[in-house]
Formats: sequence, structure tokens, C-alpha cells
Amino acid sequence: MSDDRPATPRRKLSLIAPLSIAAVGGAVVLFAVLSRPDAPEPAAPAPAPPPPAAPIAAAPPPALTRADLVDAADLATTAFATGAEPAANRSPLIGRTFRLDIAFGCDGPRTGADGSQAFAEYDIDKGVLRLVARPVNLTPLPLVKDLDETADIEAVEGFWIPRPWAATETCPPKRTFEVQATPTPPAAQTLALAQVFETSGSRVSRRGDRPYEFVRKVDKADTSVLSHTYRLRLEGRLVGFKDGQAHHCWSESPNHRPICLYAVAYDRVAFLDGDTGETLSEWRD
Repeated sequence: MSDDRPATPRRKLSLIAPLSIAAVGGAVVLFAVLSRPDAPEPAAPAPAPPPPAAPIAAAPPPALTRADLVDAADLATTAFATGAEPAANRSPLIGRTFRLDIAFGCDGPRTGADGSQAFAEYDIDKGVLRLVARPVNLTPLPLVKDLDETADIEAVEGFWIPRPWAATETCPPKRTFEVQATPTPPAAQTLALAQVFETSGSRVSRRGDRPYEFVRKVDKADTSVLSHTYRLRLEGRLVGFKDGQAHHCWSESPNHRPICLYAVAYDRVAFLDGDTGETLSEWRD
């Protein structure tokens, strides 16, 4: 028969003790967990080193201008006149590109043969404009005969750079000059861009009797053609002579200004409108 009598205080105490011990133990564990220092976060992986930078190609030097070519030629004439030897076995100018314009038609279309290397002709009856640039035959120059490679040369042709004392590429300004009682002849040409053609070399670029020529119809009522100017543009590279020099000079006597030739190869020859710069015709090698 069951005992329904209430538990005695001693029995209650026996139940409280284990519960108290469990509570204290749980508190200790909880305190230990809460007081434990935070675990350090894992270190972030080191960033990958950047890929090596691609080497930056050096920009090619700018194309030589008329002023550059004239300045270098002035130094060459001084060196020749004083007998100075070249500063280097191979000129630093070799391989450089150049671009220059030669103005022509400055006094209007020509009316007859005058030996100009570049000129404009206008047939007013037919209304036809004709531009012509004829390379000069430089082969007979004593300078060419003095070159180391003269025995291998078949022809040398090129263009004179007119008025090498001026850096401008435009027509000279219109001025009124007093007529001298005894006029002196114009100064001789002294600076040229020359192509050297060897006997065993290619003749593709050689012009010979084939001038650069451009022809077009012009309205007969357009009188501006009589005062229009044009430009012969020459672009290419300085290839130099066999001795490693970009140019050679020669003089008839100490009282004559030396003549200098640059050895070049043309990449482009063109006729340009002198006012607008429009390309009228071009030839590329």
C-alpha cells in the first residue's frame, strides 16, 4: 500500500544538493566559455604579386624636318671646310626618317622651259594644269666620283633643297628689290637629297626620264590658277653612304660654299595644294 505522506525536509534537502552542484558546475562552464579569449581570425592570404610589366618600346624619333637637315648640313660644310674628321664612324642620322616640302609655282605657272626641278604649267586654251617634278641627275658631280662606292654606282638622282639658308618651306615673301647695275647670278644649289643606284641594285625607284607628273582640267574662268602655289612633298629615310656617313660634301675651292648630298631612299613623293595641303597625287615605294 503506497505511502501518500508528504516528503520529509530531509528528503527535500537530499534532492536540492545535486541540483545545486549541477547548477554551479554549469555556471562555471558557462563562465569559462564566456571568458575565453576570441580565437584569432585566420590571416588573409598574401596578394599575388603583379605580373611583370611589359617592356615599353622606345618611341621612334620624330621625322627630320627641313630645318634639321639644313642644320646638320651646315655642320658638315664647316667640317669639310676645316678638314675635320667625322665625329663617329657611323652617323647617328642614318636610319632616321625625314619629311620636307619644296614650294613651287611661287611666281605662277611657267611659260617656258627654265630648268626648274619642279614647276607648274597651265594651258589656258585647253584649261589644263600640269604639275611636274623632275629629279636632277647628280651623277656627274665630282663629289659622286670621290665616293668609295663610285665604281659600283650606275646613277645618282635627287632633288635640290632650294634656299638652304632658310628654314621655311613656303614660297619666299614678295618683295621689291632694287635692280643692281651689274646683277649677280643667283646662288648655286648646294644641298640635295640623293638616291644612289648601284649597278647590281634594283632600278624600281629610279625615275630617269620619267618625271613625277600630275594633270587635271581647270575651269577656264578660274583665274586663281595663275597665282596658285604647290608643294612637292618628299618623305623617306637617310640610308647613308658605304663609309657610314649620312652625307658627303665637296667644294671647288676654299672660296666656294661646299655642296652636300644626303644619301636617301624615298618612301613617298607627292604633290600638295599649297594653300589647303590637299594631296593631289602621290607615289609610294
